[in-house]
Amino acid sequence: MRLTDEQQAMLAGREGEALAKCLRTLVRYGDAFGAPRLVPIVSAHLTGSFKIFFYTAYYEIVRRLVDAGVRVKVPTTLNPRPGYDYRPQNRIVFRSQRWHEEQLEALGVTPNYSCVCYEYANVPRFGEVLGWAESSAIIWANSVLGARSNRNSIMVDICQAVTGLTPEFGYLFDEQRRGQLLVDVSGIERMDAPALGFLVGKLAVDRVPVLTHFPFDRAQLKNMGAAMASSGGVTMFHVEGLTPEAPTLREAFGGREPSEVHVIGQRELDAVRSDAARQQEAGVIAFGCPQMTLAEAAEIGRHFVGKRIRKPVLFHLIPQAAEEFSRTPLYQEVLRAGVEVHTHCPLAGLSLRIGVGDVLTPSGKLYYYLQGTRYGTVDEVLRVAGVLE
Repeated sequence: MRLTDEQQAMLAGREGEALAKCLRTLVRYGDAFGAPRLVPIVSAHLTGSFKIFFYTAYYEIVRRLVDAGVRVKVPTTLNPRPGYDYRPQNRIVFRSQRWHEEQLEALGVTPNYSCVCYEYANVPRFGEVLGWAESSAIIWANSVLGARSNRNSIMVDICQAVTGLTPEFGYLFDEQRRGQLLVDVSGIERMDAPALGFLVGKLAVDRVPVLTHFPFDRAQLKNMGAAMASSGGVTMFHVEGLTPEAPTLREAFGGREPSEVHVIGQRELDAVRSDAARQQEAGVIAFGCPQMTLAEAAEIGRHFVGKRIRKPVLFHLIPQAAEEFSRTPLYQEVLRAGVEVHTHCPLAGLSLRIGVGDVLTPSGKLYYYLQGTRYGTVDEVLRVAGVLE
């Protein structure tokens, strides 16, 4: 790897051993993928927002950076909190959470606490190079915004943030961003975007899928991409005539033919859902993985006006969206219906549930990751909640 004089000086310890260790990590990371150089990033996003016992090396690195007076070199946002205050067992498992948050904020990290960082606090522009972790945010940045980030991991994320650099490989290059397989969705009559993402992720695995045209809205793109990045390792997708690097199928594939063509129709989409009896057996209903935007809370929340829920219902919102939502009349209606409104990560919060049974969700991401989860469309979930006929 070719390093600039400034990068060589950082590696040699001019800015301290802690920062040198971070740069050394990035060099080794880049060497593993054949990166020719390190390039500047415009922002970072950290996935290591939980304080839990098995990430000890990560916390030690963060502590050393703080002790050395290091601060992030680029605007850096942070994934959701784990639900420390959600239930007593969460307070036990995440008992050191507040210490970890203080450490991260001492590094200069923006305390947005959201996996949907691109909604408020960290909004990149087309073509900008990023050093992000969090798969659902990365796939949004690459696919919907046309920014450029590899699928980085915990530890790598903090190294990028404090150096302002990332190895140049993978999705930073045009060649890696071209479509590889075509998914024909023209036969779908009732779109269920998270279920579609769940299926496409399993087909594509770590390749770039191209979907035939469908007028997905912003929420559908968010939830479909998150599911795609969970059931597979998808880092980028295209939608013909909708996403910025796919004005046509030919351009999405870079003038080449797709290596595979798959057809997903209504039958395949419907098969993802749990049957009605299994949906009814769930003990709790969870919305918001990734966290709900204000628009999603308003759209789903309107069904709860003047109603009373049959089962516990949890809304998980972006913190800033939750603050805005709390100032609306609809917020009080939702609370009167019995809904709990939270801002933590539902995967972390509900992983420690005791005595509440299985979870019903319209989130393809939560369905994939959380043990004991059942899937339904938004309308099906609202019916089980008792607020939609």
